[in-house]
Amino acid sequence: MKDSIIRYTKMRNKSPLLIATVLLGLNLGFAGSANAQRSHKKATAKKTQAPAKDTVPLEGGKSFTVTSDFTPSLKPASKINFSSTTALPTPEKTPLNYNVPAQNLTFTYNPAFLRPLAVNIDTGSVWRNSHFVKLGYGNYATPYLEGGFSLGDGYHSAVTIHAKHTSSKGSLPLQEFGKTDIEASGVFAVSDKNELEARVYYDNNKQFAYGGLMPDQAYNKDSLRRTYHDIGVKLGFSNKFQNATGIDYHPTIAIDAFGDNHSGKESTLSLDAPFSKRLNETFVAKLGAGVDVSSFKKDGLAIDNNLVTIRPSIEINRPDFKMNLGVIPSFYNGEFNLMPNLSLEAKMRDERFIAMAGWKGYYNKNTYRSLTTFNPWIAIPMDFNYTRTSEIYGGFKGTAGDHLTFNATVAYLTQKDAPLFMNRADDNLFDVLSDDINNLRFHGELGFNAKQSFSLLAGITLNNYSKIENAEHAWGLSPIQMNGSLRWRILPAVLLKSDLDLWTGGYYNDPTDGAKNLSGAADWNVGAEVDIIKNVGLWLQVNNVLNNKYQRFYNYQTIGANIMGGIIFNFGQLKK
Repeated sequence: MKDSIIRYTKMRNKSPLLIATVLLGLNLGFAGSANAQRSHKKATAKKTQAPAKDTVPLEGGKSFTVTSDFTPSLKPASKINFSSTTALPTPEKTPLNYNVPAQNLTFTYNPAFLRPLAVNIDTGSVWRNSHFVKLGYGNYATPYLEGGFSLGDGYHSAVTIHAKHTSSKGSLPLQEFGKTDIEASGVFAVSDKNELEARVYYDNNKQFAYGGLMPDQAYNKDSLRRTYHDIGVKLGFSNKFQNATGIDYHPTIAIDAFGDNHSGKESTLSLDAPFSKRLNETFVAKLGAGVDVSSFKKDGLAIDNNLVTIRPSIEINRPDFKMNLGVIPSFYNGEFNLMPNLSLEAKMRDERFIAMAGWKGYYNKNTYRSLTTFNPWIAIPMDFNYTRTSEIYGGFKGTAGDHLTFNATVAYLTQKDAPLFMNRADDNLFDVLSDDINNLRFHGELGFNAKQSFSLLAGITLNNYSKIENAEHAWGLSPIQMNGSLRWRILPAVLLKSDLDLWTGGYYNDPTDGAKNLSGAADWNVGAEVDIIKNVGLWLQVNNVLNNKYQRFYNYQTIGANIMGGIIFNFGQLKK
């Protein structure tokens, strides 16, 4: 204590300013401590007033005091904040364009056998593996054998096979005919998007050049025999659905070998490659190319023809009309020709009526095969050419009601190197003459269909030949042709059939009187098929009911009424 007073006294003596500073610091320190104690007392008092105190006794005389109840609680979770956004816009609908053609049908009047369906057929249909055999016999020593068979499942392949043989022997010398046809055709799925078409055929026709022969006349049968055999194959490849590029294609190749029993041989090759691409809803671009080569040879004689064509065009499709604008550059035996390819179809106010007009050029490929098919009694031609045709036409087609269809056109044709058939004066054969000719043609068709039980078809073609450059007349060509066909299933088991052909005769050269017309003719055929028991039926056919022994070509009279009948076997299994 004494030491402290002494130190204090010394410090006081030494520095009055320092002593004042120390006293001020102590005063501030005591003031701060007092304020802190007052704040602590207030907080403690406030804290002890909130909870209620409970004393809990324990064993052994001990106890503890609960100053606060335990209240469990969860840690506040972070909230998910959703941003308020508008709904996404509805996707734009893809426009679906359907090109539905007018339902106007073009009918043919020769009954055809069953053709294969396209593969991947609609699930609402089924492919029927059905087969039939038709056997019969008739007067004029006429056997008849026909068969049709279908193979495949209809999804990956569809194949039909057809075979037919018939022959007849008339009352005139060497008035004999025989015909055998075999054909197989099919469609095969190469992939999900492409398919292959194939056709193989064989034909054999036998007849004699019997025109003008008398019963007591001597003749050489072998020299008068005319036998033609034909074998060929055709392949095609096409897309079944429109691909990503929008290009449709259908290239084909066809090879044919034809010959006769007099050393005549002909081979033909045809290539065709059409392509099209849809540019938009209205325009379709088309491009096609074709190559045709034919070669005929006999005893040192050679006739060669070759044709190359290119077919660019633009097709315009609108709801009320359809138009094709194009040209066809062609090279025939090295000669260039530019042909038109223009057509228009316009719907009238009544959409069931369609007006048509066009101007188109094309070649008719005359070959030894096509010429003998039209007239089997031609002499070996020294030369023949393809016919180049320019056709300007107009007309209409449509439907009336639910059952009637019609079609009518008027056309003016200018033909270069058209084949004419003039009979010889010294024998019974025909020379083939190539000549330039014009033709004003009218063609009309009328059809009536009631459900699937009745159909009636009729057609007429009128030809007015003029401006023949070299020949005196259109030798061997018929000016007027009419035909009709009736199919009527009067009962589920009874089918009636009828076919009628009428025509006026063409010009021929009479050895004594010069140019004359052959008489017109009518060939009426009727028939019936009746199912007697399951898969078995009977058939009857009468050809040339009127017994009209007409001449389609001069001196070649046909046989009279031909009555045939027999049995039909139907069998097969339905494939789902």
